[in-house]
Amino acid sequence: MFTTQLFESQSLLLDPYDPEKDATMEAGFTRRWNYIWGSLLYSESHPLSSFQVKKKREEQLKRCAESRDSFLFAIRLREDERFIGVVELPWVSWSNRLAWMKVLIGEESLEVKYLREAARMGLRYAFEELDMALVASSTGEFQPQVLHTLQSLGMQVCVRQRQMVYFQSRYWDRLVVGISQSDWQTNNWED
Repeated sequence: MFTTQLFESQSLLLDPYDPEKDATMEAGFTRRWNYIWGSLLYSESHPLSSFQVKKKREEQLKRCAESRDSFLFAIRLREDERFIGVVELPWVSWSNRLAWMKVLIGEESLEVKYLREAARMGLRYAFEELDMALVASSTGEFQPQVLHTLQSLGMQVCVRQRQMVYFQSRYWDRLVVGISQSDWQTNNWED
């Protein structure tokens, strides 16, 4: 039996994404390629305006509401409710109980501080609320801190796509990591 709080942690809140107020802040985050890479926002190779982010997120929220095969949450600091990023479950396969997850934090200093906590909240939601059997995510070799964080939560490298991503004048491997619900429960039994 799960008894943990799904939408609150020590430092963070998961809230509904509000395109009216969050898109402006998120547009600034798109200047960081590490933020936008792998997100649903990544269809352009340049920073997005607040109008573009708002439009894309409104479309995503409409799809979330209509099909129930994706979810989007704003990550906010608990102390002042400041928007710092998103937890996306952009693809959920209900029949297979599989979900894809991306955790994006806009400022590098906040990413270092809160990525693990936010990713843990995303995994908790996927396993404890949605009852997924497996959650996967991706990162690139050029993001060793993200890989280390996901592995510290029990995720393991499942797929290595050799030289799949071009970044900073070289090709990098794209890594797909995943964790099963049983492994999550084993690693988080004290919750």
